[in-house]
Amino acid sequence: MTINKHPKKTICLRETLSDITFAGDDFSGRRLMGSAIQSVRFLDGHCRHLRAQESKLQDVSFDHIICNDGHYQDCRWEKVRVKSSLFTGSHFSGCVIEKTEGALSSFGLSVFDKCQFRESKFSEVAFSGSWWNACRFEREDHFFVRFPSSVFIDTHFAECRLQKAIFRAATFIRCTFEKCTLNESVFHKARFIDTKWIDADMKQAANLEEVRYA
Repeated sequence: MTINKHPKKTICLRETLSDITFAGDDFSGRRLMGSAIQSVRFLDGHCRHLRAQESKLQDVSFDHIICNDGHYQDCRWEKVRVKSSLFTGSHFSGCVIEKTEGALSSFGLSVFDKCQFRESKFSEVAFSGSWWNACRFEREDHFFVRFPSSVFIDTHFAECRLQKAIFRAATFIRCTFEKCTLNESVFHKARFIDTKWIDADMKQAANLEEVRYA
């Protein structure tokens, strides 16, 4: 089945949305279960309170879209592009985000639980005040990505480039940085509890003032 562009219903079960551009449309309040969004472009619109479970977004772009307060459970994002968009206050659980690109966007105050980020590229994206539990970052490329006042628990960074990343006043509990580059990153007032550094040099950071260890 195919999801219509302007359906009366908002619950989509095992349906597909593909090869469509939404320009200035409101995609808010949809419920996707076991569905797929493929080769779709969202432009200058709204996608608030979207709830997706066991669904896949592939080759999808969000450009100047307000997508706050979304809920994504056991979903997969592959080759998704996010530009100048807001995903603030969203909740991601058991999701895989792979080969995705983000720029000039915000995921502030969002929660990520047991999520995996793989080979994605983010530039000037804000995750301010975000909460991360049992997540994994693999071969990520981040430039000036901001995580101020964020909390990371049991989270693993592996072979990531975290250039100019901002972790000011962030808290890391039982985390691991493995083979990561931290050129010009900022950890001012960050707190580390039982955190491991494996082939990663914190001295690459630009600011380690008032860092606390426990």
